[in-house]
Order: sequence, then C-alpha cells, then structure tokens
Amino acid sequence: MSHFKRDLNKEQLLGEYLDTVYNSLNLNFERNADYSLQHRGVDLLFPEKDGIYIDEKAQLDYLNKNLPTFTFELSYLKNGEQKLGWLLDETKLTTHYFLITGIYVENETDLSKGFKNCTITSVNRKKLLIYLESKGLSKNRLLQYDADLRDFENKKLKNEIEELHPKTEGLLYFSPQLAEQPINLQLRLKHLIEVGVAKQIFPLK
Repeated sequence: MSHFKRDLNKEQLLGEYLDTVYNSLNLNFERNADYSLQHRGVDLLFPEKDGIYIDEKAQLDYLNKNLPTFTFELSYLKNGEQKLGWLLDETKLTTHYFLITGIYVENETDLSKGFKNCTITSVNRKKLLIYLESKGLSKNRLLQYDADLRDFENKKLKNEIEELHPKTEGLLYFSPQLAEQPINLQLRLKHLIEVGVAKQIFPLK
C-alpha cells in the first residue's frame, strides 16, 4: 500500500471515530464529501449554523503521545516549487481548525483495532490571525521569516523568533525530512486557549 493510500485510510478511520465523539457531544456536523470543498479546507459543515467551515488537523504521526504544541503550515514544496501553506492561504474557506491531539489507539500499526481517546481543540482561524498580527506576526512578516529560513543554509528544526517566547508561546519549525519540507509556525495549545483564540471541546473540562 502506498504512503498516500495508507494515510488516507488512517484519516478515514480517525474520521469515523471522531464522528462518534461529535455525536456524544450532540454536535450535528456533516462530513463534507465534496473534493473541491475539501481542497479549500472544509472537512466538516455545521448545518445548524451557516458559514461554519471546519478543517480537521490530526497528529496521526504521533500516536499514543500527547504533545503540548501544534504546527500551522506557512509553506511547503510541491515538485520543487514553493506553495503557500494552509494557515496563510486566503483561498481557504476554513473558519475553524479542529486540532486532534493526544490520539491513543489500541494498535499503532492497525488503526482498525480501535481508538481509545483523543483531545480536540477548536481554533477560531480569524481570531488566531488577528492575535498573531497583534504580536507583530502579520502575513507579510511570517512570509519574510519563511523566505529567510528557506534561504538560510544552516537550517535547524526549531527556530526562535523575537515575537514569541519559545517555551510558552511558539517558534518556527522546519521539517527537512519530509518530502514537502514544510515550514510551520509551532504554537503552544495551552497559550492559544489562554489568549482566547482556542478552546478544548473534548474531553469536556
């Protein structure tokens, strides 16, 4: 099985589990099957509230771990050409990110064996971008950091920036080991909740 098909299968199995979680929360989401809408950052629709477009982002590469951070994509490479990442891409319809972290499973190599638990954090995309701008991290500033990091020969995984405290807020994260070599803004989930741009919706606190 190709990496793409395996990843798609993992996402499908996780989606089925998440649907049971949403049902338990009485959240009547509809899973979007329209590929063109998926491409514009829409995994879930909320018929009860018009204009809500949710993009699920899951840490499926970190099963049975609970990381305190999440990475938001600034740019990536496709066939050697640089593309704008989903955080800054204004063609995306996304209003909210559902960040799926702390994914605990029965068997890491066979997700069909079942899921035990996860944490879902809802991030308001507009509020996040406004908050970043208030910190001096406008779209242009982030793209400048992105360009500087791509041009810099001695790239590191973790790159501190003056606008964010690296231990409590965030930093830039570069992943050269991945084919797409994404540059991400890695942010602390606790901090996003504290500043009011995110809230944990599952498990309920």
